[in-house]
Amino acid sequence: MEQLEQRERSLTALAPMLRRIWGEQRGMATVAGWSFLAAVVARGSNLAALAICARVLGQVEFGQVAVIQSTVGMFAPLASLGLALTTTKFVAEYRDRSPERAGRIIALSLCAGAVAGLLMTVALIALAPMMAASGFANPELRKQLVESSGLLFLGVIEAVQSGALTGLEAYSRMAKLSAWGGLVSIPLTVLLAYQYGTSGAIAGLTASLAISCVLNAWVLQAEWKGRGIRMTLAGCASEKGILWSFSLPAYVSGIIVAPVGWLSTVMLVHQANGFAEMALFSAADRFRYVLIFIPLAVSRIAMPALSRFRAEQNHGAYRSAFQWNLGFSLLATVPAVVICALVSPRLMGLFGEGFTQGWPVLALLAISAVPTVLNTQLGAALLSNGRAWARTSVDVLLAATFLAAAWFAVPRWSAMGLAGAFLFSYTIASIVLWVLLRESHSNFKGEAEG
Repeated sequence: MEQLEQRERSLTALAPMLRRIWGEQRGMATVAGWSFLAAVVARGSNLAALAICARVLGQVEFGQVAVIQSTVGMFAPLASLGLALTTTKFVAEYRDRSPERAGRIIALSLCAGAVAGLLMTVALIALAPMMAASGFANPELRKQLVESSGLLFLGVIEAVQSGALTGLEAYSRMAKLSAWGGLVSIPLTVLLAYQYGTSGAIAGLTASLAISCVLNAWVLQAEWKGRGIRMTLAGCASEKGILWSFSLPAYVSGIIVAPVGWLSTVMLVHQANGFAEMALFSAADRFRYVLIFIPLAVSRIAMPALSRFRAEQNHGAYRSAFQWNLGFSLLATVPAVVICALVSPRLMGLFGEGFTQGWPVLALLAISAVPTVLNTQLGAALLSNGRAWARTSVDVLLAATFLAAAWFAVPRWSAMGLAGAFLFSYTIASIVLWVLLRESHSNFKGEAEG
């Protein structure tokens, strides 16, 4: 009888903890469901728009669109200053316990992003003639590079807005925004590409991004008002420590990794049939984005939760959220990778008859999605532990490994070589991140128990 009573007391004490864990897991599952819906609609729509554009433009012109997007992608980290991640982490930490500080962080991030985005946009316009002539050996691309400047500025604003919404955990609204943005992008981009070629495709992508920024601003305003947060620049100077401790390493990561990616596309374009090879790589890479988008969305969900549990010194909840996040991401990625690799000829054929020959590129890039997802998830966990500079050191290793692999492989195997460089470098980076994270988790467990 005494043993039975003791067991009942144990179960009674255990019940609140089980309810809390179930609530956390159910919350993560609900959020993941919204992210999945957004991923299917937004990325599916984007892929459909680009596939139709490839058929409208042809392989060479589609390759030109791809190198222009790559150039914008190189400037974007220089303009964003690592503010998206910073906003997500610190808004998640302060939105409840210090709404005033959360409001200052949002305001500071948006203003800093706008200023930096404008400066980098001017730099892109000024450097466009040189990059077109020397980088891509095609002076005629100068006009399209200048036209793409809107993508750069709006991309920075959209990234900071998304970072703030993620920190506020407005996931259902973000899913709806992604869906609407994706649905609008198809007719808009395709119609303009049909009418005006490469310039039209760029204009369509820019207009779609502008619509996304307007919708984000509307939802963000509703979110911060609903939480009693007042966005103000008053006292923003007191938040400069955040920029130094967190934004700076994220910025350093961006300015190291992004130019390396751009240099690899320059290597590819300078090979025989360079723009055609770039088109093959870009088409295959769109499918890689689809494969990794859901895990990337989940990592944005995980960052606020992990940061909050870390601040509360709640090691059990932290470990549970981390394991759930990693397990879900791998489950969402690995089966899709296998299917994508097996049907790669058919998938590449969606972009046009000339793309089917690029199926080995897609197969390799699909496999590389697994270490890419690991790199993202493990990196987010490391950042939530406040080890931003450790994350940056891994990005330096990633950039160096990728550049060396591309320098060796691209002249020999063109687009296939570049896909192989992705697989090799992200695998190395993921292994190093796993080692660092094990050490960080061990330290956190000791702090929590102490």
